[in-house]
Amino acid sequence: MPPSTIPCKATQNASISEALNQHLSSNSHDGMPGVASYVERGAALVTPEAITAFAQLRPQLHQKIEGVKDSGLLRDRLQLLALFFDEAVVKGPPGAPAHREVTFALLYFLKGFDCIPDNVPEVGLLDDAMIVQVVLQQHAATLRAHGQRQGRTWPGGEF
Repeated sequence: MPPSTIPCKATQNASISEALNQHLSSNSHDGMPGVASYVERGAALVTPEAITAFAQLRPQLHQKIEGVKDSGLLRDRLQLLALFFDEAVVKGPPGAPAHREVTFALLYFLKGFDCIPDNVPEVGLLDDAMIVQVVLQQHAATLRAHGQRQGRTWPGGEF
């Protein structure tokens, strides 16, 4: 299924706070200096309740990830974040910065209305990829350590 076929209002139906939905739905970064600031601001809005609500959307998330055909690298990175979400965020203590930022990145990917619509050929997932890249860079040590505790090797290369 192509990424654009996931309902645009998926996050609104999952009891995500209005402030978080507004931040996710904004078509600009409201004059913020960069993607990292946008991610930090969004992650600050991710509450334990939002994490619980987003956990209910995992089937839609995994379906949309599988629909990413143009970029194997982005698909692999999203799968890494989704695995961390499934193993560490859902089962662990809520509220760690890595948990909130991973949740925010996955919500951004799933939400359906982006700065660049996902169905635009060749560039539709660029904004999603930038958000994922920031989260991976900021939390590489946490993600790597979690994978090692689970008996997995870190994917090749650095983020």
